[in-house]
Amino acid sequence: MTARIQPLPDGSTLVHIGPYKTGTTAMQGALWEARDALAAHGVAYPGELAHEMNAAMALALGRVDPGKDVEAFRERWYALVAELRATAPRIGVLSSEVYCEATDEGARTLLDELGPRTQIVITVRPIVRLLGSQWQQYGQNVPVPPYAEWLRAILDQADSPDGGAVTPSFWQRHRHDLLVERWVGLVGADRVSVIVVDDRDHRGLPAAFEGLLGLPEGLLRPPADKTNRSLTFAEATLMRELVERTSQPPWTSADHGRFVRFGAARGLQATPPDPAAERLLTPGWAIDRALEVGAAMAERIGASGARVIGDLGLLSDRALAPAEGDNAPVGAIDPSAAAALAVGIITKLTGVHPRPEPRDLAGPVERAAWSRHRAVTERWDAERDQAGARRTAARELARRARRRLGG
Repeated sequence: MTARIQPLPDGSTLVHIGPYKTGTTAMQGALWEARDALAAHGVAYPGELAHEMNAAMALALGRVDPGKDVEAFRERWYALVAELRATAPRIGVLSSEVYCEATDEGARTLLDELGPRTQIVITVRPIVRLLGSQWQQYGQNVPVPPYAEWLRAILDQADSPDGGAVTPSFWQRHRHDLLVERWVGLVGADRVSVIVVDDRDHRGLPAAFEGLLGLPEGLLRPPADKTNRSLTFAEATLMRELVERTSQPPWTSADHGRFVRFGAARGLQATPPDPAAERLLTPGWAIDRALEVGAAMAERIGASGARVIGDLGLLSDRALAPAEGDNAPVGAIDPSAAAALAVGIITKLTGVHPRPEPRDLAGPVERAAWSRHRAVTERWDAERDQAGARRTAARELARRARRRLGG
């Protein structure tokens, strides 16, 4: 990606649609951290968050995270567009991997509201590098089969990505060739840019965005993210077991999101892994199949007419394959990993206790935790009041006794 990139035309709105696990979080963080500098160069990145995810979900998918108001976040998305119109930047930027899953209605609305100068940017990575991270990500949210079994199910349905009972969204997100073809069909090949991400070149992706936005080299710097590391195989196994046990009543998606996804998983990821722990290994047959799929996708992307920034050959480059092999069954869990997982949950529980009322979005597990804490607090308050009353009565009796004695 070192060749000079022709900037997008002035008046464009760049919409980065992901997909997932292709550097979206890094670029959203870079754009957010640099928004003042961007403004000085005529580029606007509107919003109050680095990633206005629920606003994008409301527009693109017609839904939001559990317990939130879809209409309120739909209005939030329109407010982002209004902010772009009000500032009239040289180039506006919206970024969310959620857009890659947009319904037909969501895609039409996005394009109608942003207008004919909308430019779609799609970032792609080799499928072979996405398998392990996506299995881990799914395993933090929903019950999934063991890695080898999941790989077999996923790779067997690569040629029919609309089907499959196991994590069906994988190919909806990661048949990158079909994603490119879809948006070329919606806006034309001249308004779609595909950036091929090379994980060995940490400046490649920011440099591509700098080129598209007409920015000075080095302006976009993705922040270091130390909270979203890959799990070791043992840690991933621990998370799978926890998710399996919290996927049934009384647990709901709201409780799971608060205590498991953003509690237990973040607790693990925030703790340095055991350097001796076995990392996730991908069987050789799965690597071979993923490279075949990557080669086929590269061919279709190249034939789509979209502008390609980077080397499509990377999508089938064995040099980029993950560590190959088969993991041995986990016989024991590292106590420090179990402790980190527990700390993540406890950290989320501390936010439940101080509230005078449970959150509107709270699930039954959170409400039960709040109720128990409230009952204990009320009992302590009552006992304290009773003890205070006894002390007051004792002091009064002592005062009266002193008066009688003094009389």
